Amino acid sequence: MSERKDDPLQKPPLSSTLRHVKSVQASVDVDIHWNNLHAKMQKWIEEAMRGQNLPPDKSLDDLAQDVLLQICKDIGEFKVDEEGASFSGWVKMVANRKLLDIWRRARADKRGKGKTRHLGDYDEEGGREHFADERTLRPSVLVRYDELSRSMLAAMQQLSDKHRRVIELRMFQGKAYSEMLVELGYTKEVTVRSLYMRAMQELQVLLHHFAT
Repeated sequence: MSERKDDPLQKPPLSSTLRHVKSVQASVDVDIHWNNLHAKMQKWIEEAMRGQNLPPDKSLDDLAQDVLLQICKDIGEFKVDEEGASFSGWVKMVANRKLLDIWRRARADKRGKGKTRHLGDYDEEGGREHFADERTLRPSVLVRYDELSRSMLAAMQQLSDKHRRVIELRMFQGKAYSEMLVELGYTKEVTVRSLYMRAMQELQVLLHHFAT
């Protein structure tokens, strides 16, 4: 009997991390697989940010939250089956891009502070709704805010009970993840963080038209 040889062209099995990523991309038991990825991603983000400077009003936890939400949104773009695929490398790349974006916004905000603009600074078409005191909200802004409020209420109603509740506790009541454990019926903070990110991802999808 001839001995069976392995096919040299056969791809090696996926690592546990890539299997979790593939399941998330395929929407298979997403919360379970996302929970398994969460602690690893948090570690990789911290590694990517080691030695990096953050704007004074931004903490590492804030940045990590922004990065994880971005990963939630873009995870479908990661090519699991590509040779040499490194999810940790991709997460670190997202973290560095997010840090650059934060610094760009911080510098832009700094440049814009203290600059009073008057009607003479605008042409007739662009200046009709502007005032020297820019704290005065324009009618178009108020209409947009009202539209967003209505859309937010409608979107929240479309979420599952747990996703709606975790957003209410975190976003609207400002509770820490550790404070939310008992109310949500969990014992690990990482599970609550994962639940919140999944809920925010769904909310962003429902409110996608406000990103344009």
